[in-house]
Amino acid sequence: MASTRDMTEGRTFPIIFAFFIPVLGSTLCQQLYNIVDTIVVGKGVGDMALAAVGATGAITFFMYGFIFGLGSGMGVLMSQRFGAGDYNGLRKSITMGILTNGITGITIALLGMIFMRSILEALNTSELLMHDAMLYIIIILCGTPISLFYNCYAAILSSLGDSRTPLMAVLLSSGVNIVLDIVLVIVVGMGVEGAAIGTLLAQICAGVFCYIKVKSIEVAGISREDWIIDTGVIKQMFSIGVPIAFMNSITAIGVLVLQFFVNAFGVQYTAAYSAGGRIVEFAMQPCAAAGMSLSTFAGQNLGAKKIDRIMRGLGDGVILASALAVISGILLFFFPEQIVSRMLTDKEIIALAVPYLKICGSMMWAISFLFLVRDTLQGMGKTFVPMLSGILELIARVVVVFLFSESLGFKAIALSETAAWVGAFILNGVFLVIELKRLKRSF
Repeated sequence: MASTRDMTEGRTFPIIFAFFIPVLGSTLCQQLYNIVDTIVVGKGVGDMALAAVGATGAITFFMYGFIFGLGSGMGVLMSQRFGAGDYNGLRKSITMGILTNGITGITIALLGMIFMRSILEALNTSELLMHDAMLYIIIILCGTPISLFYNCYAAILSSLGDSRTPLMAVLLSSGVNIVLDIVLVIVVGMGVEGAAIGTLLAQICAGVFCYIKVKSIEVAGISREDWIIDTGVIKQMFSIGVPIAFMNSITAIGVLVLQFFVNAFGVQYTAAYSAGGRIVEFAMQPCAAAGMSLSTFAGQNLGAKKIDRIMRGLGDGVILASALAVISGILLFFFPEQIVSRMLTDKEIIALAVPYLKICGSMMWAISFLFLVRDTLQGMGKTFVPMLSGILELIARVVVVFLFSESLGFKAIALSETAAWVGAFILNGVFLVIELKRLKRSF
């Protein structure tokens, strides 16, 4: 049990913070090698190659958002089983999660490869970018089993309260990825193909590292009997995971809509959006890490039927999220040009990205609180309202960009993002308060 962390006992803030720090390190490292990809491709190959990679971002988010959202059902169920001390149920959740995630993930990836060119054409992707975009995303989709392998075993560790091992795995893979990026893209001259291959090889290292750790944990020791199909467990996973998967996909559709409008502005805007989007995503990671920490905390404590403890943990999370939002917001709002110039060389493209970063930076508080309340609900297994919030995000993005893209141009893209954050936060926040009050009366 030394490799696990029981979050149902002890002072809440130290427990949440101790879990949060490694999660933060993991998410920042993952984003760091995404940033390195961007820098190496942008500086080593050119801004158009960067635009080609960026043109695939929304599609990848859509497909992997569904796949990994479905896998969230596995993580939530494992957290609840572990918190309740039901280790037989924990092991059954692990095996059924691996089976269902593997089958659905690979199926979706195959469909993506078949229809990818049609999807890129529907998004107004320029023919100047098409070859590199296709090459990059097909390689990434071929590596879907690798991504699933890593994410399943990292989810097992996180649900058991071990956030340190995924951090060490990501540190290892980040180092491998950075070295391979430089070697394959710049030294060997493989272009975007080298960046994609480097990412997949790095994920293999992370997956193997997590797998070895899980094998050493007694309560996660799987026997042949655990692989016997249990439709009840699968139904539970789907009841939790499918709404999260749809939420991610619906949110991604909104991002695809934005990509459509950005591509219509021209190739320079696509490059600016690619760089700006990656920077904002990186800045979100501390807030996302706080949300993930609350998700595991809420899952374990719901399993232990400790609702008051969930409420105390949520209060601690608000303090943490507020501090993180202030720091991220200041950096994006006051230093956008200095940050984006590390990725891009063209001054006109840099100038396009600056207002996008300033607008998003001013609203980091909204995405920070959204992660907090939404992930807490998901950790409690309440995933329907987060799915509805995904629909709200889609509507907000489409309406704002449709109404203001002509008058505000590229700035409307940033405004549509922030409008989606605010609307989703309000919806999830109201429901979380209602649900906690209901559970407190029940228990």
